[in-house]
Amino acid sequence: THRRMAPTAWTKTFPSTPKHSTMGNKCDFCSAPDPSWRYPARSFIGYIACGIAGESVGDWAACGECHRLIESGDRTLLTARSVEAFVTAQPELGEISAELTFELGSLHSRFFENRLGPAAVIV
Repeated sequence: THRRMAPTAWTKTFPSTPKHSTMGNKCDFCSAPDPSWRYPARSFIGYIACGIAGESVGDWAACGECHRLIESGDRTLLTARSVEAFVTAQPELGEISAELTFELGSLHSRFFENRLGPAAVIV
């Protein structure tokens, strides 16, 4: 099970082995539908809030645009894209966009630290 910060689209269950996985139906970075890339990753603590830890378990899914940003190493635009997706889905979060930018940037850093190899196409 992937347990990450909101939005709900980021909480899903899928096997982490490619032969069994169709991944989730949303990008783990921006929640775009039908991600086309899978990034192998170790499980790690994604966040701790109010004494509750959320764990990221296994692989991450990425849409084409997030994949392009990951491959180009543009973490700033990757985080900005994620924040924009949060605020578009929940406009009231616009008031805390600076905090979202910090938290998502931190989460993405942990993803990069725990990434296990190159992306694979989701078939």
